[in-house]
Amino acid sequence: MRNLFDFIVKNSYVFLFILLEIICFVFIYQSGSYRKWVMNSASKEISGPILEMRASYREYINLKNINELLISENKDLIHTAYNLNLSYSPAHIFNDTANNPVFEYVPANVIENTTHKQSNYIILDKGEKDSIAIDMGVITARGIVGIVKDVSPHFCIVLSLLHKEFSISAKLKRNDVAGILIWDGINHSKAKLKNISSIENLKVGDTVVTQHSLIFPENYPIGTVSKINQQVKGGYFALDILLFEQLSKMSKVWIIKNNYAHELSTLKEKVDNE
Repeated sequence: MRNLFDFIVKNSYVFLFILLEIICFVFIYQSGSYRKWVMNSASKEISGPILEMRASYREYINLKNINELLISENKDLIHTAYNLNLSYSPAHIFNDTANNPVFEYVPANVIENTTHKQSNYIILDKGEKDSIAIDMGVITARGIVGIVKDVSPHFCIVLSLLHKEFSISAKLKRNDVAGILIWDGINHSKAKLKNISSIENLKVGDTVVTQHSLIFPENYPIGTVSKINQQVKGGYFALDILLFEQLSKMSKVWIIKNNYAHELSTLKEKVDNE
């Protein structure tokens, strides 16, 4: 304390000078509107970049919350769109008094994702504790991703669309021409729609969507036709499909739960066993 007092006394003239400078600036600031404008402008020039940096820092800190909010909003939009536009109504077919939606969407984070192999897979941070089961579909807001193939209590492994064994029924949205979607095994941004019986009235740019299934909602986006192959194999044509989703850049996905999958599967088994 004694040292501090001695320091103040020793430098009293400096502190007095600073105090008088501050008083002068106050008087100058209050002496006229033009001087106020000049000083305000100067202070803004100095403080502006600092405030911008502070705002950018706060925005960066809030990115996670903003991202989670957007994911939640997208999930709600998809939930609404692909539960109203189904080819069947659970309330009528199953007499569902609870009126449960056909599909529910569970958000998940990508833990691991391969795209450079012939048998690519994805690991997600959702498992049995989240009611995740085998054969559930996986999507993003842009398109389909894959199908759950194995589940542990806290994680699940997804058979990626970029897997040599992946295949689903798909169709062209414009005219309902249907085929089987598979990966071409070469480019992780493209797939093939094979078993097309006719290429009349088909054109590059046509949108490809999911067909009716227990795994994915009908008409969910997949990609667009990038090439129509003229060579016939076994009487069928094949289309090159440019995928909407870039599977190499995913970080957030949704796992699709079909609330009536078990009931429908049981009915199908009865028919197959007859």
